[in-house]
Amino acid sequence: MDGAARRRLKNWIINIESSEDRHKQIIQSTVAKRAYQFFEKRGCKHGCDLHDWMSAEKELLRDDFDGNTSEFHFLLEWPRDPDLTTILSLTTRSLVVFRSDARLGSQADNLRHVLSVHILPEKIDPTKADVKAVDGLLHVYLPKKNNKRL
Repeated sequence: MDGAARRRLKNWIINIESSEDRHKQIIQSTVAKRAYQFFEKRGCKHGCDLHDWMSAEKELLRDDFDGNTSEFHFLLEWPRDPDLTTILSLTTRSLVVFRSDARLGSQADNLRHVLSVHILPEKIDPTKADVKAVDGLLHVYLPKKNNKRL
């Protein structure tokens, strides 16, 4: 990830991606990997590739908007394990949530696990993202770009 990162708490990070294309690559490769896992689980029997792909998208892509007109609000599970880092990677149109395990040492950057992908129907300003940790959840607030308060 080659964006500007801001560390807020000991084990979660906001990363602002400079390229929406990078997020598209992450999303597509993550869905492809998960679809392939479904294929393997079925014993590598061909003929269900579309079903596998759609199942992977359904599992990873989230459409959990709360209807607020001025911002998007997400609730994300946040384990308080000091060895686990939650990474929120933002562009103007997407949020990708990763988990990284410090116990993996230098391999952690290469073995980040995508937890969820949120494609936003409206643009946001990633630099104005606000995150609060409450009772094992990260409350993520992303103001919409057209919000007059920005």
